[in-house]
Amino acid sequence: MKTTTKWDGLKFIVAGVMMGVGMMVAAVAGPANLQQVFNDAKSAYDAGDFEKAAIGFRKVLKYQPGYVYARKYLSQTEAMIKKGKVVVSLESKLAQLKVQSVEFDNASLGTVMSFLSQKSAEISGGKVVANFIYKGPGEDKESKTVTLKLGTVPMTEVIRYVGQLTGTKFKYEEYAVVGIPAAGAARADASRKILLKQTAAESNKPKFDDKVKDPFAK
Repeated sequence: MKTTTKWDGLKFIVAGVMMGVGMMVAAVAGPANLQQVFNDAKSAYDAGDFEKAAIGFRKVLKYQPGYVYARKYLSQTEAMIKKGKVVVSLESKLAQLKVQSVEFDNASLGTVMSFLSQKSAEISGGKVVANFIYKGPGEDKESKTVTLKLGTVPMTEVIRYVGQLTGTKFKYEEYAVVGIPAAGAARADASRKILLKQTAAESNKPKFDDKVKDPFAK
């Protein structure tokens, strides 16, 4: 019969404590930065880096298997990898363009859209040219004004702020960024809205950034 010494007992206790600490650290470290992991994976997806995106989405699902957006992104990402194709939308291309500084002082909406179109070509070296189209009253392009000052931000963020300041909803099409008066856009989208309900189980899970919208929901 093997005799258990005090030293053996102490080692067993220490090992148990270290294992418990390790499990607690793993439990905290994983979900704590899950939102950033998802955001980074989404950025990689938008940039067409599907291999990197897949790794990130799988990590999110490891801790949150029921997170529907990550699952849908992963499904689409794996489909793109299987096809061996990289399809980058105009929105994704503009998201990669960093505008060093933005300063508008009571500039008309028309002037701002022309500026952004020229800036996209300038920053990308002519590879990305965003044509801006406004589908609203012609006078709105002059009467709606923008006063805005930003540091270095993605082009899509500038567009988002301009939309908020002028009551315009911008939609990204294949070759153009189309602006629609917010009221008109709301009417056009009304028939396609889907109410997403979380299950009771999902409501107990760590909250994700509500600003991240599912691009596959129609």
